[in-house]
Amino acid sequence: MVRQTKTNNLSKVPPQNLDVEAAVIGSLMLEADAIHKVAGIINEDSFYLQSHQQVFKAIKTLSATNSPIDIITVTNSLRATKELEQIGGAMFVTGLTANVASAAHIEYHARIVQQLYIQRELIKIGSETIAEAYDEGADIEDLIGSAKRKISAIEDNSNGARTGQSHSDVFLRTILELEADCNEYAKGKQPGITTGFNSLNNATGGWRNTNLIILASRPAVGKTSLALHLAKTAARSGKWVNFYSLEMTATDLQRIMLAGETNINRTALRDGSLTEQDWDRINTASISFEKLPILWNDTAGLTAATIRANTIRNHKAGKCDLVIIDYLQLINPLDKRAIREQQISEISRTLKGIALSENIPVICLSQLNRAAADSEKPQLQHLRESGAIEQDADIAIFPYRSDGKYILSIGKNRRGKIGDIEIFANDQMTAFADSPPVNFTRCNPNQQIETDKGNPF
Repeated sequence: MVRQTKTNNLSKVPPQNLDVEAAVIGSLMLEADAIHKVAGIINEDSFYLQSHQQVFKAIKTLSATNSPIDIITVTNSLRATKELEQIGGAMFVTGLTANVASAAHIEYHARIVQQLYIQRELIKIGSETIAEAYDEGADIEDLIGSAKRKISAIEDNSNGARTGQSHSDVFLRTILELEADCNEYAKGKQPGITTGFNSLNNATGGWRNTNLIILASRPAVGKTSLALHLAKTAARSGKWVNFYSLEMTATDLQRIMLAGETNINRTALRDGSLTEQDWDRINTASISFEKLPILWNDTAGLTAATIRANTIRNHKAGKCDLVIIDYLQLINPLDKRAIREQQISEISRTLKGIALSENIPVICLSQLNRAAADSEKPQLQHLRESGAIEQDADIAIFPYRSDGKYILSIGKNRRGKIGDIEIFANDQMTAFADSPPVNFTRCNPNQQIETDKGNPF
């Protein structure tokens, strides 16, 4: 009955503990309600011995029909499916309870069974990955994607063991969060990471932990420049920002960001046509600018799973308070054979999972579909390729231009208000603000400066 695998040409017994497995099953037959204590922790595949799998399956079947669970009913159930003799008869079933006094420690034992099962699965995945990697014709991205999907399935199985939190624990955590928010409010600060705009802070409370924020617009509206401004603002407030760029290099992005920092025309920074005065500005700005707590990642072909792994690692190291991704449609899917809507759904859901599991805000830029070009103002239905983006997002913001004004339209906001906010934007300097700076003039003196006309927030 015992299964074995071969690793490095040596026959080895995978991680298992048959005594603990027997104790779990024996406890289930001694206490009627014990099955409910372990149902979210283990299933029949968790057991190493096939006979234990069969007995556990019989117990689950009895539980599903609200039938009594004891030695007699389990034995009869196995006899009815003609499995009793396969596992060693009624004596085998009876023997499972021989060394069990009560079901007091069944949850603890069940978690041991599950841990050993996960270890066996990891060994199996490793062996399969090694075998697949020896195939000279294998596609490297397919190999990595296959391994990540298998590991993700194990994680999902492990998360299923979390059966819930007590109301009192959640209430206590809620009160602690409220107290922290009140302390920040008393200091004149937003509870979330500042957006850099007073109006947007008032509408959203800042970038809050666990939130997935979608920043979507048509091309040439300036969403990348806006994202860079948000990154710089958060970093200046002392927060570590992880910026993922799938379209531009980190140095190109720094040039754009430097334009807003120095008031140097971004075209001059792009082409290197800088004056001595420009270099003086750069040198002055570099004193504080070069020390901003931002980690840049411009690796091509990133997947959502890679972003998740990097985020977890950086967050544990204390270097990730906010994630910004430019942009969603360029993230590589794990399953290249799936239809595009399914791929985008998987990516969107993974990004929301990052925000939840790491308790940080995630800002992801996104494209809009072509229908948005014919609309006066972008709407939620214009999000490109998948309704899953609309569903997963906690906040959806649509930057757009209208009559010379730069507007942030909040189309979805689970924690606050929706509506339009007019802000100041200077394209050549990549500068954003609630309103134009005093004595500010554009590069083209013939252009009129749009002033802030107020907003509902």
